[in-house]
Amino acid sequence: MEEQTRVLEYKCPCCNAGLHFGPDAQKLTCEYCGNTFDIDTVRAFNESQKPQDAEEFQWEQEQTEQFSEDEESTLRAFQCPSCGGEILCDENTAASFCPYCENPTIMPTRLSGGLKPDGVIPFKTGKEDAKAAFLRLCKGKPLLPRGFTSEQRLEKITGMYVPFWLYDCAADFSGSYKATRIHTWSDSKYEYTKTDHFLLKRDAAADFVGIPMDGSTKMEDAFMESIEPFDYKQLTSFDMAYLTGYLADKYDVPSENGEPRVRQRVDAAMDDRLQSTFAGYSSVVPTSRQLNIKHNKARYVFFPVWILNTKYKDKIYTFAMNGQTGKMTGAFPICPKKTAAWFAGVTAGVALLASLVQLLML
Repeated sequence: MEEQTRVLEYKCPCCNAGLHFGPDAQKLTCEYCGNTFDIDTVRAFNESQKPQDAEEFQWEQEQTEQFSEDEESTLRAFQCPSCGGEILCDENTAASFCPYCENPTIMPTRLSGGLKPDGVIPFKTGKEDAKAAFLRLCKGKPLLPRGFTSEQRLEKITGMYVPFWLYDCAADFSGSYKATRIHTWSDSKYEYTKTDHFLLKRDAAADFVGIPMDGSTKMEDAFMESIEPFDYKQLTSFDMAYLTGYLADKYDVPSENGEPRVRQRVDAAMDDRLQSTFAGYSSVVPTSRQLNIKHNKARYVFFPVWILNTKYKDKIYTFAMNGQTGKMTGAFPICPKKTAAWFAGVTAGVALLASLVQLLML
């Protein structure tokens, strides 16, 4: 049986290059940046750079109740046979089409295993506000298809409570950076440039409360993030009365699935925080970064969103508005005929201008 040899490699704390042991100095030396380190220092640094163990990183979900039998009796559940989307509404609210794919047929289904939100932010804007915001967003876009802002389309704007996970955590961040500071001066004969090189180390710790991540595969993360922030001061205990007249999306993303995106957002926030400490340098380049997240908790909540998923040439275009603040975003289709006419007009204008220039030069 062939025995495999494990290669042990230590990384330089300053530039992340490989180190080798120097018998004369009895230290580890980096051939790239020239620094030397004792073995204990490098061992501690390399231990700190190991990826966080998956077993160590787990979200502690707050105790969340299921809907009671009385609450379930007042809820209606629907499932779209086309895209598989599941929505909830109260017994007095009609759901006549799928808000995700515009499919006109949605099938009543039995609500089972419904997770009751820990909290909710009620709607602060109405449907007329959403219509007006959509029209403002479309204004000044001449290449939109004809009838894209029709009243028939506007009526499909739907108020929906979107499931979100709110993550609380503590983060420890450690990073190494290469920096330069450039000085230039001149005399009567020459210009001079002096570049000083620095090796920087930064450590930071911070607590994060309420990092939002939508809990529905039907909602694009980028769209939900683009209508942030939500004001958590208006987050209140969930009550069935808030569902009256609105739909609610049933979550299908477990809290632990949000870990990669939460880690990205925490890492970006910590990096932004450290940027202010790099004043006075001409350039700063990271060489190594390590982020550890602990004390992880997740809460399940409903946030208000006005949604319009509209189809043009067999493609769905999504518009979303924050139902609390009125912030809206969306992706627009372009009419091919209008685009061709626009380019034809531009080409004709350029040709006319060229002809005028030639006449003036005669």
